[in-house]
Amino acid sequence: MAKINILQWLYKHSPVNFYSITDDGETIIKSINNTFGGYKLNKVLEADEINHLRRIIKHFKRFSAIALLLFYIFVIYGFVFPYYQLFRKCSVKIIAIVIVILFTWAILSVISKIFECYLKKNYGDFKKTHFPSSNFIENQSYNDFKKELVKIFILLVVVAGICIGIGSPSEKAYKLIGNEQYDKVVKFTTIWAKVLPIDSQCYSLRAYAEFYTGDYKGAIRDYDRAYKLKTDEYKSMSFDNKIYIKYYLKEYKSAIKDFDNEIKNTQNDDEKDSLLWDKAQFLYNVGYYKDALKLYNELIEKSSQDRIYLMENRLYFERAQLYKKLGKEKEAQEDLNKAQDLNLDVEFQNPIPEPTLLLDEM
Repeated sequence: MAKINILQWLYKHSPVNFYSITDDGETIIKSINNTFGGYKLNKVLEADEINHLRRIIKHFKRFSAIALLLFYIFVIYGFVFPYYQLFRKCSVKIIAIVIVILFTWAILSVISKIFECYLKKNYGDFKKTHFPSSNFIENQSYNDFKKELVKIFILLVVVAGICIGIGSPSEKAYKLIGNEQYDKVVKFTTIWAKVLPIDSQCYSLRAYAEFYTGDYKGAIRDYDRAYKLKTDEYKSMSFDNKIYIKYYLKEYKSAIKDFDNEIKNTQNDDEKDSLLWDKAQFLYNVGYYKDALKLYNELIEKSSQDRIYLMENRLYFERAQLYKKLGKEKEAQEDLNKAQDLNLDVEFQNPIPEPTLLLDEM
């Protein structure tokens, strides 16, 4: 049974295996950007020529890797992250992938053409061919390959060690918040946002810290970013926290405008009902009782239409509190009686909640 040397097999298919000598006395140089492509020279290269070519190919490969890396960074940070909402669409993703593939091919083709010109100028004419997976193993290239594997392994160990040492970014941020080190939270989450600007949690946690450092505008801006990025059940928390800060700053009209914009752009009745109810509670808390009453009347009417989210008994109880503020004791008592009659084993006899700053503990 034939034994397989995994290391040698990997070497034969690696970029480090850059040339092969044929039985016909020809040298085949592997394409710098195509593992299976090669260039056939009608001669056997001398040792000094091989060593010189080895160094040149290393430079070309590094240049290719750096060019592609910079291109991908440009794509990610120049287009994907800034227009993340747009890239959620399947059609946009497909177009973007096709464009990236075409540009990658173009970059590699240009670099390959430059290498081919260099090869022809310094080593003579060649023919394009298939690079063979032969049993030819050149000692220095094989040793270089093993050194590269060791470097990669060490790099992976170092990266893993750093990740384990730092831990989860969110855990570190929560720990700093727990120690009330809000300035450090802002600095840490700012770095986090630079590395991964589509992670909504970094903005949410930075906003929380910014509020306690007195940067209210920054907190509002970051909660708005987090709200736009989130797609899960924590999405509304960022919006509620933005409303709280405006409530704290007594920017009531601005907060009401935010409510109206969100209500206008809701996707379904449940989401709209939730926002309308939150807005009614907000209007009550800022003393806009007549406007709040109009909303409660609308919500109670909707609740009788089997709207799952709207709890009719709770709405009557809250409107009773509103009637008391307006000095309408008779109407308040009537609503309290209706709330009692509709009691469906759901706790509802609580004051209308005030806006509160919440910490997003995902």
